[in-house]
Amino acid sequence: MKTSATSFTLGSLVLAVYLPLVVTLPKTLAIPEKLQKAVGKVIVNATACTVTCGLGYKEETVCEVGPDGVRRKCKSQRLECLTSWACGMVHFTVLRGKGLELSCLSSEILAIGQEAFRFTWRLARGIISTDDEVFRPFRASSHSVKFASAQEYDSGTYRCDVQLLKNLRLVKRLYFGLRVLPPNLANLRFHPSLTENQKLVDEGLELSPDNSSRPPRPPWRRKVAFAVGMGIAGGVTGSVLVGLVSYGGLKAMHGLAPGGWLPRKPS
Repeated sequence: MKTSATSFTLGSLVLAVYLPLVVTLPKTLAIPEKLQKAVGKVIVNATACTVTCGLGYKEETVCEVGPDGVRRKCKSQRLECLTSWACGMVHFTVLRGKGLELSCLSSEILAIGQEAFRFTWRLARGIISTDDEVFRPFRASSHSVKFASAQEYDSGTYRCDVQLLKNLRLVKRLYFGLRVLPPNLANLRFHPSLTENQKLVDEGLELSPDNSSRPPRPPWRRKVAFAVGMGIAGGVTGSVLVGLVSYGGLKAMHGLAPGGWLPRKPS
């Protein structure tokens, strides 16, 4: 009895909640006539940004689409895009006294015109870092920094910020890690640092598997060895041919002699 009463109570509660929803919901949703004739602009095609960092461009195709789903008045347009303004770091290592130029320019900036941008440089002298706390203002307002004769004092990290002048929006940040070395420190002669075996190989010596060296064979010895090998091979081939010819001749004679390999003695 308790189970029947509980089931009846739960069924009554469900019916009480569900019945008003069934009564109030309309059978169809009426769409206003103006909304049925509305036409909207939809992006039907778009390309990726031309660059992965900094200011770039992308192509979009926009069409008017009505209730019938037909595309009308389609047009393509070129728009600016910015995936990320952080462009990482570029490393340079030069010898003291050499010339160098660090530039923030890109093909996209040149397409718009560099006069539409503001270039700001900052320097972390003597270290290679991207920590903004260690940078100090650097006197340069153009798109590049030029060194006619780089010195050790010029080593460090140079940061270039590119902003749009119309709204001062940051569109690019690029770091340049510069190392300036004295000429006597950069030694490209590798021979002193080679091992003994590497020096022998560099001089043309041949190394056996047990790491012992042996002098290279003179060219005339190689020619003699080649000639001897060819002579041995030719002699072996000739012997085989002569044997085959002799065997064929003996077999032919055996076929002509009646009653066996040798003629029999008369009885």
